[in-house]
This record gives sequence, C-alpha cells and structure tokens, in this order.
Amino acid sequence: MLSPQTISSQLEAVADEGHARRVSRHISPLKGLRGVPSREVVSVLVSAWKNNGVTLPQDCEGLARLFRTAHEDGLVAIGLTAAALPDAPDSALDLAERWMEVADDLDTADAIGWLLLGPGLLATGEPFVEHLNELLSESSPIRRRTAVIALMATLPIPIEGPAAAALRARLKQKKVAFVQEPIDALLQGVLPRALKDRDPHVRKAVARVMRTWAVSSPDIVEMVLAEQPGGVNRFIREEAEKGIRKGRRKR
Repeated sequence: MLSPQTISSQLEAVADEGHARRVSRHISPLKGLRGVPSREVVSVLVSAWKNNGVTLPQDCEGLARLFRTAHEDGLVAIGLTAAALPDAPDSALDLAERWMEVADDLDTADAIGWLLLGPGLLATGEPFVEHLNELLSESSPIRRRTAVIALMATLPIPIEGPAAAALRARLKQKKVAFVQEPIDALLQGVLPRALKDRDPHVRKAVARVMRTWAVSSPDIVEMVLAEQPGGVNRFIREEAEKGIRKGRRKR
C-alpha cells in the first residue's frame, strides 16, 4: 500500500478552506476536516488503489494510521479496505470493528456500515442478525446508525459515496451491489428492533433502508409495518409506503 503519509499529503494538497467551512456546518469530527471535495477524495483513493493496492492483513496498521489522521483520510482508508475486502474479509471486518469504536460523524459511519460491516459479516459467515441487533442495543447513536446502514449490503442497490470508488475501480464497474436480490430474512431479523429507535439520525437510516427494501419486497415490508406493536414512526412509515407503491408499480 502507498504510505499513509503520502496519501495524507496528496489530500492536503487538494484541500480547500472554503469547502472545509461549508462541510463543518454539518459535521465536526474530532480528528478534523481537511476540506477536500468528494471528487478529489475519489481521485486520491482510486489512484492509491490502482498504483499500489492494499494487501490484508499486512496493511492493516497503515490503514489504521491513515484512518486516524483526518476525516477525508479516514474515507480513503475505508475505501481501500473495501476494495481489499473480497481477498481478506476477516481482516476488513476487524478494521470495521476498530473504526466503529471511534467514528463520530455520519459519513464515516455510513461508509463503514455499507462498505465494510455489512459485506464483511456476509462474507465471513459471522452471525449477521445477532451482531447487528447487539449494536442496536448500544447507547451510541452512531454505532446504531452504522448497524442500520450495514443492511444496505443485503439489498440490490449500488453502493454510494466517495469511499465506494476503489471497489468500483477494482471490479471495473460503474454500479456495484453486493447482492442481486434482497436477503429478506436478514432484514426481517434486524429492522423490527431498529424501528423502535428514537434517535433522528438512526430513524433517517431506518427509513432509507425500509424504502429501498420495499421497492424489491413490497408485500414483506407491508407485513413488517403491520406487525409492529404500537405502530411505526410516521416518517419511517411514509417512506416505506413510498417504496411499497414503487415496488408494486414495477410488477
């Protein structure tokens, strides 16, 4: 792998103070913001992957150092790990677990969940439902959000965000999804617990997953909504119902 110092220097070279100020209105990670636009994060990430690649577990410590340096460096570390995950899912999942301990912004949490935690659990055969439900019982809203977004890996939806660029580059595909059909059993095993969460950021993630799932499995999602004791948060229900209507139109 390219040295963490070199990657960080490349990111710093394309940092923009104005962009940093704008982004800081929405997120304020403790490790700081460089102010690197997403397109530049993608450029540095893809270049690092194509020119040097990553070998796990050998590069785990280098990736961990990169992750701790700044917000954008962390996204590059996640992206490089995601691209290497098919070769060493256990090592990638270990990094995801380490990084969840210190993640304190939504962009980082979502990237870890969708690109590392979800696919890592699927690839290693770890107890998917039990693991995510355990995270959903924790006090940290960021960790609970990460668990919910991990469910996106069980849906036939292309990965998003700048950290996804290296995996797309590796596979030479513009759109990459981890599954071709929704894994309904896993979604049914986790979402009923997530539906009870009261944190607004977790609820937004739950609404996104429910709406996406409903497009593929409208009848199952309708059943899940109907079975919830005490009903479902209005925003989540409305988003899920949008997905249900779209899914039925597609039939």
